[in-house]
Amino acid sequence: MTQYLHVGGERIEFKRALAFAARYLANEGGLWAYPAYDAYPGHPGSDVGRADLLAVSLLHAHQRPVATYYSMEALLPVLNARLADPALSGTLADAKQPTLEALARLFGILDDYKPNQVSLTKLSKVLHRKRPELIPLYDENIRVCYMRNGKIPRAKDRSWKDFSMLLLPAIRHDLVDQMDQWLEIAALASGPAITPLRAMDIVGWHLGGQRPEDEVGQSPLNWDNSPAATSM
Repeated sequence: MTQYLHVGGERIEFKRALAFAARYLANEGGLWAYPAYDAYPGHPGSDVGRADLLAVSLLHAHQRPVATYYSMEALLPVLNARLADPALSGTLADAKQPTLEALARLFGILDDYKPNQVSLTKLSKVLHRKRPELIPLYDENIRVCYMRNGKIPRAKDRSWKDFSMLLLPAIRHDLVDQMDQWLEIAALASGPAITPLRAMDIVGWHLGGQRPEDEVGQSPLNWDNSPAATSM
C-alpha cells in the first residue's frame, strides 16, 4: 500500500517526499537554504539578538532587508519578553493548550505592533532557530497547505493571534501523527541536525509551491509578499 505524508490538506507519497528532502538537504547546486540557514551562528543564547535577524534572508524572505531589520530590531525587547514565557518550553509534539496560547501571543506581536515589512513568514524564520523543536516555520507555501483544501477556513480581518490558534494545533497534529516519517527525513541531514518541524517545513514548502502535476525536485521560491490581510 502506498504510504503518504500529509501537510494540512496536501499530501505526497512518502518515497517522493524522501527524494525531494534528500535533494534539498544535499543541496549540490547551492540553490536551497540548507545548510546556510541551519548552520548560521546568529546570536548566542535563547534570546533573539540582532545577528538572528539576518537569518530571514537565508530562507529567501529578503524583500526590503534594511526596513525589515530595523522593524524587527525595534521589536527585540517585547519579543524577548514574550519568548521568556515559561510555557514556551519543550516540543510542539508535547505542547498543551497553555503552550499553544503562549505561541499565539508570541506571534500576536504582529497584531499589537504591526511592524513594517514583517509578517509571520519573517518572524517565524527568526524564532524557529531559537526554539527549533517548538516553533514552526511559516510562509506562503505552508499557508497554502493548510488553506487550499479548507483545513483552515478563510476569514476576513482575522488577527495573526487568532490565525495561529487554528494553525498551531493543525501543525501539531501533522507532526505527531507522522513523527516516524519526519524523523526519517530529518535524519537525511548530513550537516547541522534538523528537527522534525524543519523536516515538515521542507516537505510543506515543496507541496505548497507546486501544481498537482509538478514533479519532485522542482523548487519554487517563497517570498514574503503576503501581508496579514491576505496570508490568513
